Amino acid sequence: ILHLGSSLHLPHLPSARPREASFRTMAAHAVRVAKRVEKDLAEKPSVKVLEPSSSTRKRPLEEDSEVKHGKWRVRAGVRASSIRNPIREIMDTVAGKENPDKPLLSLAQGDPTCYPHLRPSEEMITAVVDAVTSMDHNGYQPSQGSARCRAAVAEAFSAPGRPALEPSNVFMAIGCSEALSHCIAALAGGKGSNMLLPRPGFPLYQVLCEYHGVEVRYYDLLPETGWQCDISGLKKLVDANTCAILVNNPSNPCGAVYSREHLVDLMGAAEELGLPVIADEVYAGMSFSRPFVSCAAASSKVPVLSVCALSKRWLAPGWRLGWITVHDTDGAFADAKIPEALLKLCQVSLGPSAPLQAAVPSILQATPNGCSWHTDVLAALEASARCCVRRCRACPGLEVAAEPQGSMYLMVRIQPNVLEGIGSDDVALAGKLLQEESIAILPGQCFCAPGYFRVVFAAPVEVLEEAWDRIEAFCRRCVVTVAPAP
Repeated sequence: ILHLGSSLHLPHLPSARPREASFRTMAAHAVRVAKRVEKDLAEKPSVKVLEPSSSTRKRPLEEDSEVKHGKWRVRAGVRASSIRNPIREIMDTVAGKENPDKPLLSLAQGDPTCYPHLRPSEEMITAVVDAVTSMDHNGYQPSQGSARCRAAVAEAFSAPGRPALEPSNVFMAIGCSEALSHCIAALAGGKGSNMLLPRPGFPLYQVLCEYHGVEVRYYDLLPETGWQCDISGLKKLVDANTCAILVNNPSNPCGAVYSREHLVDLMGAAEELGLPVIADEVYAGMSFSRPFVSCAAASSKVPVLSVCALSKRWLAPGWRLGWITVHDTDGAFADAKIPEALLKLCQVSLGPSAPLQAAVPSILQATPNGCSWHTDVLAALEASARCCVRRCRACPGLEVAAEPQGSMYLMVRIQPNVLEGIGSDDVALAGKLLQEESIAILPGQCFCAPGYFRVVFAAPVEVLEEAWDRIEAFCRRCVVTVAPAP
């Protein structure tokens, strides 16, 4: 009854006091409205009630499309069943096979909070505690996100050279993963559309594209140039069905941070091709010597959907709070109704928790780039990165593909045919390192980069030194010895 009343926008519903009389009056009113609607339909010959045809009548499901368990017709959803996670598929083959005599050391998990030296700031914790204990943030929020939260994000992530973002240009999401999913879904231009993804790249991009029915086309990142994009190769992938270019900067898994010059060239190509950009900038602000430049700041015209979150730069992946900022100088997104599409997607999950959204303005204000907490985090990560580069170069059979400039990752190349029984097989190397040394790494095949493996350098230096001691010992045991010539 309440739903009927609200959907018809009834103007004369009584107040809710007394409650019992109110509900009886509302019920009677709703019945009268329903009878009027029924009468109107009967008097209008243009309104037809369609009888189910033979093609639309309920019919038994195809026998080969269901699994019967007694009388229950239970079928797994087709789209859910078709989801593939490359990391899990590969790592499940080696899971549980570590050496029981050595404690497991993981250089695989991209979680910056695994060790206590990297933690959210005290101001962040206080902001969340204050929001929860205030008892003012226990209800539903607007689907797009609370107004104060979106205003704070808009102020913090406006791009120089572009109109300042408004709260209406911000869409809150449950972590960066959902933000990416919303962007891909909003830009998926119907059947046959394709999207350009980086290779090596975060495997979730492929998972989300396939889930939303978007063909994946990979453009290469070139290790010899510090993992810059192969722009000329990217242009050759484009056709009439290409719907977007996805750019990840700073990079997972490569640790690259693009220069302004390279981003200007990349965004110039997007403008030339007439393609919008999805910018995965969840590692924004996590760069060492090279300053981070956003995609929106590198071009004043290209439509950009930028995604970010509290997960990496703010060291709080478990808080599951992310956002999308819509940079739309020329109004291309508005004309295509992309903001409306994003809002509809937000209306499905209703966004992050209310207390965390309430804490965002204080969090962003207390932890700007260059604050002491942020500087300390970057110093710890840079020291760990230098440790990994130094130790990797001492390992026979391994080489640093390109020195990391930011984020938390390093890609290591396996020199072919140097390590006995490995060749350049990254999955085999990951399996043997786990079995013999209890070291967990992610094979490059997880990122469409066979012959490489990814190292997460978020651990403190002393942990990394022990891990590389074991990796180096393994490599020296496995070096192929060449017999001297007679």
